[in-house]
Formats: sequence, C-alpha cells, structure tokens
Amino acid sequence: MKNHHEPGYVLHTRPYTESSLLLDVFCRQYGRFMLLAKGARRQKSGMRGVLMPFKPLLLSWAGKGQLPILTAAESQGYLSELLGKQLHAAYYANELILKLLHRFDAHQDLYDSYDHTVRSLTAGEDAGMLLRVFEKRLLREIGFGLILDHDVETGERIKESANYRYVPQFGPVVTELANEIGMLVSGQTLISFQEERFKTSESRQQARVLTRNLIYQQLGGRELRSRKVMHQILRYNGKRGNGWSRPE
Repeated sequence: MKNHHEPGYVLHTRPYTESSLLLDVFCRQYGRFMLLAKGARRQKSGMRGVLMPFKPLLLSWAGKGQLPILTAAESQGYLSELLGKQLHAAYYANELILKLLHRFDAHQDLYDSYDHTVRSLTAGEDAGMLLRVFEKRLLREIGFGLILDHDVETGERIKESANYRYVPQFGPVVTELANEIGMLVSGQTLISFQEERFKTSESRQQARVLTRNLIYQQLGGRELRSRKVMHQILRYNGKRGNGWSRPE
C-alpha cells in the first residue's frame, strides 16, 4: 500500500539502527502511527532537517503492517521556532496524542485542532487558552466530552452565579457544599469554557484543574514526561533566579 503527500506532523523520533529513525507521526487521514525513515540519520540525507516536531509536512510512505517505510517528506510551510512556554505546551499536546489515541484511528477534527494549536503557539498566542481548548476537544474525540451547558441532574442551563461539582463521566451538578465528591467549579467557568473565552484568572485556573484531572484519569496512572521535565527545568531555573513561569 502506498500513500502520497498526506498532511501530517512528526510527534516523536528515536534512533533505529545506525542510520535510520523511528517516527511517531500524526496524519489527518490516518491518525497516529509509526513510520521507519531509512537512512534519515545519515549526514547527506535530505530528511535530516525536515523530520522535526511542530513542522507541517506532506508525508509519503509504502508498505503494510505496523511499520510502513517513509518514502518522502516535504515541508508544508515555514513556522517560527517554538520557545519557552509555547514549546512546553506543544510537547504536552504531542504526548497526549501519543498516549491517548489508538494507532491508525483517524481523528480529522482533532488533527485540525492540533494544527491550529501548533500554528497559534508559533505565533505567540496564549498557551494556556490554546491547551484548554485542545484538551477539551481531545477528551471529546476519545469519548469523554465535557458537559458545560447544563446541570446533568436537573437539566437546567448552567447559571453563571452558581457553583457546581463536576463528577467524572457524569458532568456538572449544582452544589452549595465544599466537601462533596467531584471537582468544584463555578458556573462562570463552565460558561466561559463552553465559549472558549475565559473572563477571569480564576476561571482559567479552574478549567485547567478540571481538564488535567479528567485527562489523568484517562491516562490510568501513566506519567506525562513533558510535565516532569518542565518541573525539573523550573526547579533548576528557580535556583539560578531565572524567570520561567509555571507550565500551563
């Protein structure tokens, strides 16, 4: 089976033999899967500067089974280099795709969201807002979409002035107690998240806690390396007095 000029991104690379690479890729039509890039590590390989994360590519490959052979990779346009918070956010998005999507399971809407996220990060847009939207759409794609517009017990629309507890795999339920089961979140946060436009820093933080808790449940105890590495960098830079902000 041969495929030509499929839009995609490299998520992760690792050495394979002395001259080749194993690639984890995310393509719009085929989802997440692996490719073998023969000879890609050689000095004279034309792919050395192309097979990089966060670069939109057109990928061609041939072969059946779990490890097709990459036959060509072309840049689909130039994007600025990611740095700092934007770089960490992009690696985090990559790791979520690798750990939460099944191989060869197409997610075209999520691919479009990922493509938008990467391009927006390279343009310097708000990493936190971009990640919340990506997390929300990822949860929807894997069958655990957030309910943000109504109380799941009463059916009533979310009220901005009310407080809710968000019960995993169920949804928001209005509450006046602080010790009930579930994650506490304001109605304003739920409405803002539905509209993908946060009005306050408190809403941003509550949405962050909400999506992270729901995602960690789907990870089943697996650790996210991107966050572990970033925390190590933050501790190191904190000792040196560098001004890195907390990860999103």
